[in-house]
Amino acid sequence: MTAARHKRRAKRRVNSWDETRVRRELEEFLTDATEWPSYRDFQHAGRENLRNKVTRFGGARRWAKRLGLPYPVRKPGYAPRWTEERVRAGLMEFLVGRSSWPSRMEFEQAGRKPLRDAVRRLGGPERWAAEFDLPLRNLKSGSKRAWTHQRIEAELRKVIGRRGTWPSRRELEQRGRPGLVGAIYHGQGAEYWAHRVGVARPPRPVARRPRVWTDERILAELREFCAGRTTWPTEKEFVAAGRARLYGAACHYGGVARWASELGVVHGRNHGSTRSD
Repeated sequence: MTAARHKRRAKRRVNSWDETRVRRELEEFLTDATEWPSYRDFQHAGRENLRNKVTRFGGARRWAKRLGLPYPVRKPGYAPRWTEERVRAGLMEFLVGRSSWPSRMEFEQAGRKPLRDAVRRLGGPERWAAEFDLPLRNLKSGSKRAWTHQRIEAELRKVIGRRGTWPSRRELEQRGRPGLVGAIYHGQGAEYWAHRVGVARPPRPVARRPRVWTDERILAELREFCAGRTTWPTEKEFVAAGRARLYGAACHYGGVARWASELGVVHGRNHGSTRSD
């Protein structure tokens, strides 16, 4: 084995994280703490990476309990300036007479950049375009229709045809339907749609190790992350907060719509109308 390879292995060992290391570093960081610190406290102390490892190894509530610290329920540190009601009112005014969703440039030229930014934070253009029944546009592909329930079901039935079995994610992507994949797995989930179109979903392979992201863990972590929210966070918000694994688990185990319903928050794809059901 080369010296460089030895060096890489040694570096991986030094940088590896396990529960023992998480506990050791938390005990050092929380020496004088009287309650579990907020995510922002970790950031201000330069320990965001440690906080992300806490999430990876069971979540903040679990570690607070293990270390004997109270876990306070905190409200967001600022009042949301752009509420859903304000965004909806602004769009109702701005979209009068339009036959398609405005581009970024159109928002900015009309002096409505703050409105567009709020749209992105509160569900994204797809959510609001679907609510106002307007097609999305972009320069590369022209018009892009929103993924309504009717469209998802119609596209799925085309793919399934007479085969009568659920297509794998890879099959959907290979047949040029990556948008459909996202609509299925980031919405109600494959189990819901398999039942809806009347086909059996192939059983998942037997896990070789216990499931890490249990339903209980997903729900607990989502409650922590979504505290004080009325709408489901976007994928970018999960990633920016270091919670990409949580987002992936929610998508994989039941779909976003299921967990949004569990939390009682609005999920963009289903917001505003159920006419496609």
